[in-house]
Amino acid sequence: MRRIGGIAWALTLVAAMCMIAGASAIVGSNVAPAPAGTQDVGIGAGYTVEPWPSEEALVSDVARDLPQDDAANVTIILAARWGYLDEPFAALLGRWHFNDTRTGGAFEGQWRILGSRIAGELQGRFTLPRSGDGEFRGTWTVGSREGGFLAGAWVRVDDTHGLFRGRWNFTDGRPGGAVGGTWVRLGEPGGGFRGHAIAAPTLDPVDWDGFLSTTDGSVRVLRTVRFERGDEILPRTDRQTVGWNSTTTVNWDGIVFAIRVPRADPGATVTLNATQIEFSWTSRELGRLHVRERTDRAGHEIEVVAFILQRRPAFDYARIQIGMRWGNLSARDGADDLARTSTSWDGFAQITYGGLVVERTLSFERGDALLPRDNRVSVVWLSATTTGWDGLVLVALVPLDHADGTYFTIHAGTFTHVFTLRELPGDHTFDAGNGNQVEVRAVRG
Repeated sequence: MRRIGGIAWALTLVAAMCMIAGASAIVGSNVAPAPAGTQDVGIGAGYTVEPWPSEEALVSDVARDLPQDDAANVTIILAARWGYLDEPFAALLGRWHFNDTRTGGAFEGQWRILGSRIAGELQGRFTLPRSGDGEFRGTWTVGSREGGFLAGAWVRVDDTHGLFRGRWNFTDGRPGGAVGGTWVRLGEPGGGFRGHAIAAPTLDPVDWDGFLSTTDGSVRVLRTVRFERGDEILPRTDRQTVGWNSTTTVNWDGIVFAIRVPRADPGATVTLNATQIEFSWTSRELGRLHVRERTDRAGHEIEVVAFILQRRPAFDYARIQIGMRWGNLSARDGADDLARTSTSWDGFAQITYGGLVVERTLSFERGDALLPRDNRVSVVWLSATTTGWDGLVLVALVPLDHADGTYFTIHAGTFTHVFTLRELPGDHTFDAGNGNQVEVRAVRG
């Protein structure tokens, strides 16, 4: 946690590209109030970003709960997501204050890239005339280096709330994208703001309402991914169709389905319909499918992955569920007091044979995140705690013929421990200094 002007600002959002604005591109334009997004962007709210599950994670999630292939039926897993798929957004958080005449003022804050330690600061000035239609202009930096500019409209909605909407770019003139968010007045001197900058031309919401249907068999929702306020699965009217409402702004939404089709009907047609695009496939084509298509000039995309859930012999692999926690383990719910000095627990878990599947995070809060995975044997995270704790639940799948030579490693902050596979089951607690502990609980099955 870093202090700016004597006030501690915790980065409460996860983020994603470099940031902020072409000073001459937007200033002077009239900006209508921003349409409602799909996240609560009020000061003080925080969220974490749920990763897109890998095929290994999907198999682990569903294999225990779904019937696999049999003589009469085939089970197909289909995962679809839509929106800005490349995580091209960054989070902004900061404060602002009035000038002596209350006709404008200054702002300062921070930004951070999703799943990384790359972050910087932003600052600038704004005008706010009696009409409520003002402007802002500022700069953003990366460490000690200049990054670029940001500018746009600073609008008062009512006595205590407002919005900003504009553009950002790089110092060398390269184009950037859109920037926007909300501000709130917290007292006489000023208040706070939060928002997003995106490496795309618009923050406007995009409608992805749609359905998935099959002409034979059944469709079931296994899970939604990144569904937020207003996103929903609609009430079912038959077993062959699932409908949903979904809107994206800076992010993407997704759904994981299980499709059960008769083996005797390989020509059964599966249709995915969304407001932006429609696909149809035979069940045979869904045996191994990966589609990713752009749907508009702004860069919105849809991605669909499908595969047959194969029957896997239970005796080939050992399955071990591993729960890990780090920080002040005496805290009842793991929540942190953001006003306290934080301890970094950035780290990883790794296994030498087989693979690790992420089941869920525990008490991840503002700025805590799982990094994108590039292999199946390791999981990497960013984590910081003050008065609470963070954690993670994993599943290890280890080939039985490698069980004797398999090791599991946890590294969190300055703590590192290596277990043999035989040592791992049980409840292990380690002292990590300064009143902190690391706990590893593992069970077979």
